Parts: sequence; structure tokens; C-alpha cells
Amino acid sequence: MAAVGLIALSGPVTEVAATVTASRTPLPAVPAPAAALPGQVRVVAPAPAAPAAVPPVSVVDIPRPQPIEVRVRPGVPYGVMPDTDPPPSACGGYANPRQILPGVVPGVASATVSWQADGSAAVQRYRVQAVSQQLVSGLQPDPPFQVAAQPADCVPVTVTFAGLTSGVPYVFWLEEEVPDSLGVLRWVQVGTSSAVVIP
Repeated sequence: MAAVGLIALSGPVTEVAATVTASRTPLPAVPAPAAALPGQVRVVAPAPAAPAAVPPVSVVDIPRPQPIEVRVRPGVPYGVMPDTDPPPSACGGYANPRQILPGVVPGVASATVSWQADGSAAVQRYRVQAVSQQLVSGLQPDPPFQVAAQPADCVPVTVTFAGLTSGVPYVFWLEEEVPDSLGVLRWVQVGTSSAVVIP
């Protein structure tokens, strides 16, 4: 629908009167463009990107054990284990002085004491004391003792006690006569027996 106006001019040039007349004139119908009409919407997804190229993995060489050459100076022994075993001791034992446990065979009012000789060249003699384990009032009497010489070989040494008190236990002390650092001979205790009751 459109409005059309006509303007008519009348009168002198100095004064112009305008008259507007309006009328309705139908306009021809124009079809709407097809693109303006709503319709189905189609969404097109973009094509996936091509995967990134993975570079090839380089091969790493694994180190292998190599032979090692050891040069030994001439005159230096090698390949032989040292001998750490001590040489056999004369008459056995390495203590200085040796610890010797005497053996005791009791008899009637007597006892026989035996031990293995010490192989040390410093030993001059042996002394055995029969120490009574029964106390008496006052000063204790000196124990009886026996002296034996050092034998020339590793053999047992034996001494015999007589006149011991029956029914009394005795402990037998074994001593060696050896020189000290100044060469003075002295008695050194090297062992004791267990208490033995004299029958």
C-alpha cells in the first residue's frame, strides 16, 4: 500500500498555495526471496587434521663388557694366595705364657698331677702347689708344692703329692719359672685345676 500526493499550485507568484490530495494505490505483491525463509540447517564439520609425523627412534648401542688387561710389574708375584696358616706350635699353644690346665688323679691322702710340657725355650722349671680349700683359724699354712724340670721334648710332666688331708678339697696351682725382661727368674702361674676332694 502506498500514498501518492498531488500538489496543485495556484495564485500569484508571490504567494503560493499548496493543496495536497492523498489517495491509496495498491502496490503489486512481490514474492519473498527463498533464502529469507526458514528451513533445515545442516552443520558440516571440518575435516580432521592429519596426524603429526612421528620421527623414527634412533637405536642406541648398549655397551658391552670389554676385556681389561692388567699389567704386573716384573718381580711382583700374583695369582697365588698367601699362606695365612700359622706353623704348628711346639707342644701346642701360642700364649706367652701358655694357659695349661693340669689333670689330677686323687689317691688315699695323695694326688698325682700331670700336664703337657710347654715348648717355650724360656721355661726353666715347673712348680705345683696343693692349695687346701679348708680354712683354719689364724694364718693359713703354706701349701705343699712339688718342682719338676723342663723336659727336652714335648712329653707329659708328672708330680705326686703325699701327706694330703683326706676329705679335704684341694686346688692345684701350676707355675712356670721364666726370666723377666731383665733376665731375673720368676714364677708365673699358667693354670689351675678344679677342686679335687682327697679320699
